[in-house]
Amino acid sequence: MFKNGILIFKKMCYSINRIGRYIFKGVFKMKKGDKIDVFSVANFFLNIVDRDSGSTITPLKLQKILYYAQGYYLAINGKELFNEDFQAWAHGPANPEIYDKYKKYGFNVIDSPTKDEIPLFDNELVDFLYSIWETFGIYDGKYLENMTHQEKPWIEARNGFQPGEMCTKIISKKSMRDFFKLKLNEE
Repeated sequence: MFKNGILIFKKMCYSINRIGRYIFKGVFKMKKGDKIDVFSVANFFLNIVDRDSGSTITPLKLQKILYYAQGYYLAINGKELFNEDFQAWAHGPANPEIYDKYKKYGFNVIDSPTKDEIPLFDNELVDFLYSIWETFGIYDGKYLENMTHQEKPWIEARNGFQPGEMCTKIISKKSMRDFFKLKLNEE
């Protein structure tokens, strides 16, 4: 029992530390009823990148991190994290609006968002997004691209398209939810 209590305490301290580091970087508070969009989630991830320790995020990596956040959120909560869709592009799942906003960076690292662009989410969502980052943020964009190329939602959406061929077909949220639900059951 004592061992269990220590484990719970450590997890709680870890969560408080993560949330504290996030909150004190400077944020804007989302009002009750505000709809979370792909841009606010992107800014969250861009804000938590620990650039001082050498961590980076490129447009390709951001696309894949957002895709995994949406997929696992659908699987866990049965509803979407944000309304925007992903398309089955040649380099993996991509959101066209995110692409348009960050294409100027090419293969380079994306700058941190300004303080007024950083959302303040509730603790539960912050914890979820941190776990996505800790799971997938350790990989570069190309590695994540290759992972998505092995996964059913992207493969099914690209059915009939050749490798490298342009495709704007939407990856269905149902397909993402079902796939990531199965992944969770395997883990």
